[in-house]
Amino acid sequence: MTFSLVSDIITQAYREINVTAIGAAPTANQQSEALSKLNRGIKSVLGMELGETLKDWPAPQPQRTAPFAANYPQAPYPFSMDPVVMPFPIATPADEYVWPYPPKNSRIVWGGNEQTVWFPEAPDNGSRMGLIQGSGAGDRGQGGDVLTLDGNGRYINAPGTDTVEYTFNTVTPFSPVLWIYIADTGVWTPLSDLSLTSSLPFSERYDDYWIIGLAIRIAPSYNKTVSAESLKRFQQMDLKVRAEFRQSSPTVYGSFEFPRALESYIAGRWFY
Repeated sequence: MTFSLVSDIITQAYREINVTAIGAAPTANQQSEALSKLNRGIKSVLGMELGETLKDWPAPQPQRTAPFAANYPQAPYPFSMDPVVMPFPIATPADEYVWPYPPKNSRIVWGGNEQTVWFPEAPDNGSRMGLIQGSGAGDRGQGGDVLTLDGNGRYINAPGTDTVEYTFNTVTPFSPVLWIYIADTGVWTPLSDLSLTSSLPFSERYDDYWIIGLAIRIAPSYNKTVSAESLKRFQQMDLKVRAEFRQSSPTVYGSFEFPRALESYIAGRWFY
């Protein structure tokens, strides 16, 4: 599987609207302008046209500020089938069995504490994961604590890298991090601004989508229009890319894994 250079995508975008001649390269200023628009374009479609937006996933769960019945996250409490050992679900925090395993398209809000968080075991192509540092106030985080992110069967950042670590800093939090899962490589690839020498983090089979999409963005600056044939091709690719990066939803299965509920029955409220 090959990935195209950003400079090649830009060159073909200018050629698509006949700004440059066959075999000619854009000027440095033209490349700089197109690179800025390409980076903005990628950021604007991820989570909207392609994939899903991220949802916060606190790790660990901060101190509650609502009644216990709020039950965040909604998850089962560990219990025994032996009525003598445990006749009912225990009312102790069970989130330690939940928050180390965020679902796809989550933004991990790390509140400190030495811990390991595992990325989703079955990501879709184009699934994203984010990481930001929380304050640590409600989750007892301390400066110097280390978070280990485990790829859970996939690589993170580069082929051959199974885990990455982040250190909790109470003075200067680390910058937010964002990854996208590329199924063609099996790598959670960091998403950051691309340079001219970067490889596009998407398979070359989607190149027409990015080339024509970029051509649409730069055409008005040169008083150009995109041909009907190019627009038709872009529409075809748009459908293909959306289908490729469609995200499935996690399901709950097994009688012991159903989210527990709190119901009111006349005299009181009961867990079941």
